[in-house]
Amino acid sequence: MGKNRIRESLIREVANVVVHEILIKHTNRPESVHSVESEAIEYRSNAEKISETYNWNAENKNYIKDKALKMIKAKLVTKYSDIEYSEQKVINKLNEIIDDII
Repeated sequence: MGKNRIRESLIREVANVVVHEILIKHTNRPESVHSVESEAIEYRSNAEKISETYNWNAENKNYIKDKALKMIKAKLVTKYSDIEYSEQKVINKLNEIIDDII
């Protein structure tokens, strides 16, 4: 796989980590928290493995942030419209995940 495909895969994994971490804090169904936590751990692990494949410069990181943010917003609107969240908290969480993983 080329760097562009791996980058797109990394974007999906990072977006899933952020979405799941938001769900953990803001879910309306407390019974699902344990499974959502497990999925968030798995997505983070996958993202860490993928990120080790290449060196990521500032331009790549900005691209990943932009694309992941769009994906996160779309997923939260379509699949989790009942969840209330702050967009600034989403951006902060995304930046935190990017800094930790990449």
